[in-house]
Amino acid sequence: MVLIANTLPTKRDTSLVLPLVSIVVPVFNGMPHLRDLTESVLSQTYSNLEIIFSEGGGTDSSAEYLESLTDSRIRMVHQPAGTTAAENWTACTQEASGEFIKLVCQDDLLKATAIADQVKDLQAFPQAAMAVAQRDIVDADGKVVYRNRGCAGLKPGLVAGDQVLHTIYLKGMNVIGEPVSVLFRSEPLLAAMPWVGTNPLMLDVSCYHKVAQGQELVIRKESIGAFRVSASSWSTRLAKVQLKQFQLWQRDFAQSAQRKPSSLDKIRANTNVRMQTTLRRSAYAWLRMRGSFHKEEITQL
Repeated sequence: MVLIANTLPTKRDTSLVLPLVSIVVPVFNGMPHLRDLTESVLSQTYSNLEIIFSEGGGTDSSAEYLESLTDSRIRMVHQPAGTTAAENWTACTQEASGEFIKLVCQDDLLKATAIADQVKDLQAFPQAAMAVAQRDIVDADGKVVYRNRGCAGLKPGLVAGDQVLHTIYLKGMNVIGEPVSVLFRSEPLLAAMPWVGTNPLMLDVSCYHKVAQGQELVIRKESIGAFRVSASSWSTRLAKVQLKQFQLWQRDFAQSAQRKPSSLDKIRANTNVRMQTTLRRSAYAWLRMRGSFHKEEITQL
C-alpha cells in the first residue's frame, strides 16, 4: 500500500447527520494502481460515503479485484466494451446520489482527511459550487515528485469562478488541477453533464468551465491527495496535442467569457500556454530519466 498522508490517522466520525458524499471512480485497466487508490478511499476519516466504481470494459484484473471488495459502501457498475473515457466519467457521475461528488481517477490517491476537509470548506461557504485544493505529484511507485501543486495565482478562501477561469486562460495551465483536487456540489455538476470528450486532454477543464462560470469556488492551499504520473498518464508525444487542445479551450473561453480578454490578455495567454508546454516536456524527460513511469504489476488479489 502507498501511504501519502503525513499525519496520524484520526478517529472516524460516526455522526448520522453528515451529508452523503459520493466518490466515483471510472475504471479501465486500472491495475496495479487501483488497489492503492481504493485503500486510500476506504481510509477516509469521513464516514458517510457511497463509493461507486464504473468498470469501463477493460481486459485486466480490475473487475475481479473490485468484486472481491466487501465494504458495504461500495457499489460497482459495468459499462460495455468500447465505452470512451468521457462516457465512463459521465456514467459514474450520474450514478451518484450524494450531496457532494468527488470523481477520482483510478491511479490517484486521497489523503485520509481529504473528504472531511473539503466538506468542511463547502459547508463554510454554502454559495460555493466547488471546493478546490492542492495535490502532490507522485511517480508510478507513489514517491512524491512535487508537493502542494495547483491553485497557482489563486488566494485561499472564496473566489469567483469567472476569475479562476480567467486565470486558467491567462496562465495557459489548469490551475485547478485534476478531479482528485475537487469536491463538487452535486446539483451544479449534474447540471453540467455530460463530461465532453471532444478535446480529451481537456476533459476536466471543460467541465470546470461549465460548473464554475457565474459561480463561486472555495480554495484550500493545502494538498489533499496525489495525482500519479505514469506511462499511462503522461507522455512526451502528448505535449503537442495538449498544446493544441488547450488553445482550443482558450479560444472557446475567450468567445464565451463575460469579461472578454483584451489584446494583451490574448498575447499573454498564447505565450504562457507555449511556455507551459516546454516546461511539461522537460518534466516528462526528467521523469523518464528517473524511471518514474512504471510500476510492476502485482498479480495476486
